[in-house]
Amino acid sequence: MERGKAALACRRFKGRHTHDMIAIELDNIHSSYGISHKITSTVMDNGSNFVKAFKRFQPVQEDSEDDEDEVTFTDINDISQNSGGDGGGDEVVMITLPPHQRCAAHTLNLVSCTDVDKWLLSKPQTKAIYRSATTKRTGSWNKASRSTVAAETVDDIIAKKLLVPCSTRWNSFYDALARMCEIPVAELNTISSKFGMTAITEREHQFISKYCTVMKPLTVALDILQGEDNCFHGTLLPTVVTLILKTLELKSGLQILVDLPEAVVT
Repeated sequence: MERGKAALACRRFKGRHTHDMIAIELDNIHSSYGISHKITSTVMDNGSNFVKAFKRFQPVQEDSEDDEDEVTFTDINDISQNSGGDGGGDEVVMITLPPHQRCAAHTLNLVSCTDVDKWLLSKPQTKAIYRSATTKRTGSWNKASRSTVAAETVDDIIAKKLLVPCSTRWNSFYDALARMCEIPVAELNTISSKFGMTAITEREHQFISKYCTVMKPLTVALDILQGEDNCFHGTLLPTVVTLILKTLELKSGLQILVDLPEAVVT
């Protein structure tokens, strides 16, 4: 079985990206290709306006008389005026969107880059060391990425480049820290000394190493769910179950991070 994919539209979206304008744009695309009643569901990220659009413009359930009073009509003229258009007439158009499924990969990414970060910064036993360890590492990879001389210095010491996180590339923060964990503390501190930065302590290095150990199953799951060719609906549940089991197996030997696996899976 091979996964099929095609791009139907790529349109410039002018004006404010409000939930009603998003709904109209999506409905126009569906209608123009004659697929409005063929789409079983739409998988999209967790952006608030997208979620609100799909929640508000759901089709009426035919077997429920009570729902008939909740039909949502949108005045296309009013919306066009709000977005800078030159609408004319009083035509009222009913917009309906298919059921919305939140993107599992995006949800896992939020766990890794937002929820875990908040958890670590909310605990007295992890807040200070997590902040100091990541600040020192951030300083090193920022310096190496912004200066060719600094980059050459790193290459001379460890014969490899420091990775730099990117907000649009999921797992990049983990990848950058994991690369640091491959480098002995003595060599990291040689780099810090060359850059005029504070040395990394052994305790901070071990903390980040344990952090990467806990986060690795989640990053593997995220890579699987982002697959272009071999990720199907049937892939999600086994991947999540495996993620939970493998993460909880890591609780022993984590010291001050002993509760992090539980935080990841809940």
